[in-house]
Amino acid sequence: MAGKITVLHPEGNAPTVGGKSLAPRPDTLDGRTVFLVDAGFENSGDLIEQLGASLQEHRPDITTVTVHLSTPFDPAPGLYARIAEEGDAAILGVGL
Repeated sequence: MAGKITVLHPEGNAPTVGGKSLAPRPDTLDGRTVFLVDAGFENSGDLIEQLGASLQEHRPDITTVTVHLSTPFDPAPGLYARIAEEGDAAILGVGL
């Protein structure tokens, strides 16, 4: 039995996306507190650990605080509020 079929256009229409600016950077990290955030991706913990060790060796004047997300998709609003309140900067490690 022959019937009608519907053919869809496979390309679709992508929405227009506006750009966003980068977060403001401190002028210096001298004496500042930097949060190192393990984002939970594969190897991101190793990256953050090595970065923390390097900062302690080369920039002992910087206080580092290492924190971990439970998963890469953890919204962690409490953690981000803590970083905003207690930190001067944050580095998110996404791994390899």
